[in-house]
Amino acid sequence: MKNALIFFAVFITATAFTFQHNNVKNQAPDKIVLTDTQYVCLPCGSECDNTIYTKPSTCPHCNMKLVDKASVKFNSIEPGALCSFIKDMGKQNVILLDVRTTEEFKGTAKDKFGRLAGAINIPVQQLEKRMGELNKYKSKEIIVYCSHSHRSPMASYMLMQKGFTRVNNMEFGMSEWKNKVKAGECSNKLYIKQ
Repeated sequence: MKNALIFFAVFITATAFTFQHNNVKNQAPDKIVLTDTQYVCLPCGSECDNTIYTKPSTCPHCNMKLVDKASVKFNSIEPGALCSFIKDMGKQNVILLDVRTTEEFKGTAKDKFGRLAGAINIPVQQLEKRMGELNKYKSKEIIVYCSHSHRSPMASYMLMQKGFTRVNNMEFGMSEWKNKVKAGECSNKLYIKQ
């Protein structure tokens, strides 16, 4: 029985050491950093955004880079809630950012989904280099949208990485505006048909 207890104590000690050794990196006496980082797809608006991975790599679904899940912090808002959100926040405190192409924004593209009045248009492909144009809005609520909510999550992530803290991705995009938003005074003032 005594040998069994000694064996059990050694087994528990070895298991604890192995667990600690495998789950700690840069071990220093004053700082222990766990390696339990979860990774997700760089937001692309597809279902793969919700898949969690245990190491950095590339998303097998959309080929986007996997990023630390903790770095994806933007909020989401449904189109139907946008009018009341703007009213609650105050129109002067909300910036609408359309990240579609200039043609989509102007209504000259094949698909016409409308746009939002007063929106700033910076295509997601140009956002990194034109980010400085938005710096004056860092203290405002920014609603980012596109046509199907595939580009806007990526743009929302990019803004958060550059220090914007009040970023909201409009789910579904402009392609679903008419299905998700009830006609009314706010919607009639906010939505511009193309």
